[in-house]
Amino acid sequence: MLTKDKLLSFLQCVDGSFPVPLSKKQDLSAFADKLMQSATVCYVEENDRICSAVAGYTENVIENKAYISIVATIPGEQGRGHAPRMIKEFISIAKDRGLDAVHLYTVQTNNAAVKMYTKLGFVKWIKEDETRPDDLHLIYYIKKEDEI
Repeated sequence: MLTKDKLLSFLQCVDGSFPVPLSKKQDLSAFADKLMQSATVCYVEENDRICSAVAGYTENVIENKAYISIVATIPGEQGRGHAPRMIKEFISIAKDRGLDAVHLYTVQTNNAAVKMYTKLGFVKWIKEDETRPDDLHLIYYIKKEDEI
């Protein structure tokens, strides 16, 4: 079961995995609270700890698009397919909620992440007045079943 303590411990463990550590952007305890209260969190838990997670927003969204805020796997667990599996689960939840797409940002030089997102079907999304012009903005368009 997901708890704030497990989520906070996970965030502390992956903090240094990002080009700019999460803790440099926000207080990790407050971020864990925010995720617990408002986010959709897909995670892999082994030995009573979270080893990989995808978290974002599938409710109260803008333009009917879900947003992935974090994708991370603890060191030593990477390369086992956890992240792609959790992203697919997140997309499935977004689809079930009737959303049109899922978008996220990544560092342009994070080749492994860009390759993974591309393989999953994400494409570059260019918007006017981009809020994070130095990052790569990607979107996955959710395919709707044909209505008859």
